[in-house]
Amino acid sequence: MPENSTENQSDNWSTALRYIAGRKAAEESLGFLAHISSAIRETADLKSVIPAVARASVPFFASAISLDASSTHSGPVVQSPTDFSAAIEGMRTLAAKSDQRQLVISEHEGFAKQTDPAHLEQLHEWKINSAVALSLDYRGVSGGHLVLVRDSTQRRGAFGPGDLALASELADRVAAFNVLAAYLTADNDR
Repeated sequence: MPENSTENQSDNWSTALRYIAGRKAAEESLGFLAHISSAIRETADLKSVIPAVARASVPFFASAISLDASSTHSGPVVQSPTDFSAAIEGMRTLAAKSDQRQLVISEHEGFAKQTDPAHLEQLHEWKINSAVALSLDYRGVSGGHLVLVRDSTQRRGAFGPGDLALASELADRVAAFNVLAAYLTADNDR
């Protein structure tokens, strides 16, 4: 058994607090995904699903969000309590030019080596500190992009690897809904 010195007690408390914070973050993430899944499953009107997902995402997961859903909306659905339109449009443009399924620009230490400094400088001009754009292509069906941006006031901080995993799950659910909505819309048109 370790000695009960002040240094060991501090280490023990630090470890316990990191463990508790990690558990709390994991529980919040699972709750968020359950809420998103419920919104997709239980929203009766197809046109109301993507706005419901956007509302559930801000401010919990992002400062602003843009979702493409061409089967139910003619343009992107944007949820933004403050003016992040330049950041959203800029990220949409960068994502459209990219041949990658995901674009992550973040100050987070987990993405520091992968982030283009010019892109990070652009984010700072837009008054945000991180952004993610994920393709909503699903099983060969083109679906546009999910764009998430965070500023320095976002309680979760800059996007990190765990946030990217959660954003990917969100994108998968939205992309699957887009394909289903396209199928249902085409079926109703017959």
